[in-house]
Amino acid sequence: MKSYLSLIPISAKVHRRRNRMTILCIVFAVFLVTAIFSVADMVTQGEHIAMINKHGNWHISLSNVSRDTAQGIRVRPDVTAAGFSSVFNLDGEQPYYVNEKKAVLYGTEEACIKQISNGITEGDFPQKDDQVMLSPNAAGALKVWPGDEITVHTPAGDRVFTVSGLGTDDKGYYEGQTYLVGVYMTQGAFSSLMEQNKIADNDTTLYVQFQSAAKAAKAKKELAAQYGLPEESISENTGVMGTAGYSKSKSMNGFYQIAAILFVLVLLAGTLMISGSMNSNLAQRTQFFGMMRCIGASRRQIIRFVRLEALNWCKRAAPMGMLLGTLASWGFCGMLRYGIGGEWDTMPVFKVSSVGLICGAMVGIITVLLSAESPARRAARVSPVSAVSGNAGNTPAVRRAASTGFLKIESSLGIHHAVAVRKGWFFMTASFALGIILLLSFSVLLDFAKLLMPSQSVTTADLALNGYANARILDRELVDEIRKMEGVSNVYGCNYRDNIPAVSLREGIDHVNVVSYDETLLEYAKESVVQGDLSEIYGNSNKAATVFNKDNPLKVGDIVKIGGTEIEISCILSQGLFGDSQILICSQKTYDRLMGPEKYCLIGVQLGRNATEETAARIRDFENSQVIVSDLRESNQQNNTTYLATRMITYGFLAIIGIITLFNIVNSISMSVSARTKQYGAMRAVGMDGRQLTLMIAAEAFTYAVSGLIAGFGIGIPLSRFLYIGLITRHLGVEWRLSGALIGIVIVFVVFSALIAVYAPAKRICNMAITATINEL
Repeated sequence: MKSYLSLIPISAKVHRRRNRMTILCIVFAVFLVTAIFSVADMVTQGEHIAMINKHGNWHISLSNVSRDTAQGIRVRPDVTAAGFSSVFNLDGEQPYYVNEKKAVLYGTEEACIKQISNGITEGDFPQKDDQVMLSPNAAGALKVWPGDEITVHTPAGDRVFTVSGLGTDDKGYYEGQTYLVGVYMTQGAFSSLMEQNKIADNDTTLYVQFQSAAKAAKAKKELAAQYGLPEESISENTGVMGTAGYSKSKSMNGFYQIAAILFVLVLLAGTLMISGSMNSNLAQRTQFFGMMRCIGASRRQIIRFVRLEALNWCKRAAPMGMLLGTLASWGFCGMLRYGIGGEWDTMPVFKVSSVGLICGAMVGIITVLLSAESPARRAARVSPVSAVSGNAGNTPAVRRAASTGFLKIESSLGIHHAVAVRKGWFFMTASFALGIILLLSFSVLLDFAKLLMPSQSVTTADLALNGYANARILDRELVDEIRKMEGVSNVYGCNYRDNIPAVSLREGIDHVNVVSYDETLLEYAKESVVQGDLSEIYGNSNKAATVFNKDNPLKVGDIVKIGGTEIEISCILSQGLFGDSQILICSQKTYDRLMGPEKYCLIGVQLGRNATEETAARIRDFENSQVIVSDLRESNQQNNTTYLATRMITYGFLAIIGIITLFNIVNSISMSVSARTKQYGAMRAVGMDGRQLTLMIAAEAFTYAVSGLIAGFGIGIPLSRFLYIGLITRHLGVEWRLSGALIGIVIVFVVFSALIAVYAPAKRICNMAITATINEL
């Protein structure tokens, strides 16, 4: 033996069974972090690809820049592509048509479609001024294909073009609708058409693709300074920049901060688990360290021995945890992509995440070293005398006897064992508390996902009929006509008026947007009440509701005067059909009195499970040059799959948290009992039976559980409230409420964990012979 460190592999072989639990803790912690960060990395990469496919792979756009400025930007070494694009009639409000469908006109460069958006699905980009490329939905809406001729109708006359291809720079805008078609032409043809119709105020935007989002973020400031561009003229592609982690969006950064808090809590759970196991492991080896001191080992050598022993465990456990974490992430990503689909179709599956592996390895090494620090210093303080007295070094000095009070002696001793060693009590309490904190924190994500997804709202329509620019042209009798169709489960209708002059004592209110809700919508609105009483706005009343928004100054009790009529705000909703900017929602009768009887501007149709394509086709037949029929079923399905995936991810985290907590508690109590094997043997020798030993261990476990509940609820409830306010209340207005059901579930889980933790060590102690327990080393 060259040095004391040569004892590390020998000790590992001798104490293989005892070390197994510590190694398993390290494996589990590394597995957990590797799996979480790998899945997060793959989700981010998949979402990044989805954003590029839907909205184009440009990083920033610049409005109203000169050709010379654009040329200077194109030749930058960090720019891969740049192209001008102009758009007119984006909302389809002007009388421009392709055949019988309303048209959005684009004048763009080939680089925007081919390189930046990769948006061509069939054919090619127009090479001549008499060619156009149509958005992909034109194939279904107009039944045209590359090579066909189409006529663009404008107020100044018609023009015939040949279709060169199908494609778009914004797939999400045209997906799932047939009432609006994108027409992409050369900039020469576009300028000629605009000049022919005497449209001179159409702006041109330069879209720029950089080598990476990081270089794009850096270039924004450089371009503004170099060319004197105002800040408002530079915009970013929030989806692409955000998923790459370089967005300046406050909402995106807010989500990153909250996600970071949750990940830190999970990492802390793994650290506590390893720390508790190592503390218990080393506590059983006091005699071993005392013997090392007897043969000449210094305190510094003992500390180094413990650290290297911990790294030796990590050397075996970390690769195993990283492998299991990668396999688990593959399985989960595969389930999202092939089991759920939708927007998860771009999710990478069998891809090794360098982020996950690096984080797993770092956590394995760093947490093991941190966890070993305290036990190493405690082992170094063991005196050579402890080699003779066995585990005496682990037994705290008894200043007073355990207080029995009204409890039996075994229960009193169990509580005394739990609180006697403060550091052990802290770690066990922290194990329970951290699990509770994480359960309460992650439960907020489920509420957030449900409120965030439009398809989870009861007002979500499968098909919607609108007048262009919310024109009020839909007969009210149409609601009853559609309701009678086979396969239709419900129909609602409403009116909308914007920029209505208003007077209010509340600062900033000089106009409001007025919306009518029919009886069906009012019943649905009960699900989104966050303040006040919705029942007051029914019938012909002077009451109205508004929609929560941090920029909406209206509060419950405010009075808004519209055309000589005073309307009181009696209710605040978390969401509405027409946004949340100074909205007044009133009953249909109240609306008719304020605005006069009008036709509907929106009719929402909800289909039943027995609905067929024939039902949807009959509703789409109402579409004409003035009426938009939107088929929202595909987008609703995508939202549903996103919500389902979010629930799966959240429940997966909750399950992992529960397993960590249960595993840590069972392991820690088992190790705690093992560390006191001699004491239990002595108690059996003086007459304590197995039932009393079991009660003693149970009293110790439930002492940890009670202190853990107190600490967990004391920290977890305020943290849950903080996360809820940051994610939900601030954006949707829904007030935080303490869930009694969740508190009950947490208590049941903690009690169950404590019961499970008692069973194995109690059974082991009771089955051991008294002589074996006394002589246990």
